[in-house]
Amino acid sequence: MRDDINEVLRAWEYGRLNNIRKIKGKDGKEKIQIRLPLGIEQFEVDGRPDGKRPYGKESLLEYYRTKVEVHKKRRGTDEGFGLTIKDCSRLYEEGLLYYYRYVLFFQLKDYERMVRDTQRNIEYFDFVKKYAIEEEDRVALEQYRPYIIRMNVLGKGLAYLERKEYEEAWKKMEEGIRTIESLPDIENATFTYEKGRSLGILRGMVKEILGKKPLSEKDELQKKLQESIEQENYERAAQLRDIIQKLEGTKRGGYKRRHKNK
Repeated sequence: MRDDINEVLRAWEYGRLNNIRKIKGKDGKEKIQIRLPLGIEQFEVDGRPDGKRPYGKESLLEYYRTKVEVHKKRRGTDEGFGLTIKDCSRLYEEGLLYYYRYVLFFQLKDYERMVRDTQRNIEYFDFVKKYAIEEEDRVALEQYRPYIIRMNVLGKGLAYLERKEYEEAWKKMEEGIRTIESLPDIENATFTYEKGRSLGILRGMVKEILGKKPLSEKDELQKKLQESIEQENYERAAQLRDIIQKLEGTKRGGYKRRHKNK
């Protein structure tokens, strides 16, 4: 039978260390495949992960956004527009598809697409928060907001790290920490856990980045100065202080000259 996929499964044995791959489909487009114990799952890399176009739109989220715009044109405001429990359930199921895919992008180190999909789900969270009729539907997503922000920030930061742009990677991690810290607390165990865990992971990344970041000339001198003081080599310490002061003076002088010429 043509429907029997045993031959395909035998050609790609299941193994935890070799269960994700990218392929080119018959349509010429790239796909992601996951080898499961009893089968294979396939994702589109662009558009909706399952390749569907609900109501002719790229996603259900886009469809509901269009409905908001239609509502605004008719009434001059989005007031009165609401997402029912059924609407939120459909959007939730779609959001899960993007979640599954951005986790795969993370594993494949495809950080650009990981950022794209996490940003898409952040916008989905915002949309439901604004328009859901039932509080329960809003909380169902808000409890995971620290997590989705963390994954979005990790994608951006890791992309910079790959290019050895340590300063930009550090800035993104710090920015993410501030964003998560500023989230209003809600009485929800999952939210509390995810907030604490996400902050811990991003702070750990900051330390890792600072450990990899090449020291500047001043940082190198400061390090040697500290070593000289610890070794009680005060003559060497004095020399290093003079060099650091001259270096700082040179930089300040250059800054003043640049601004004077403007």
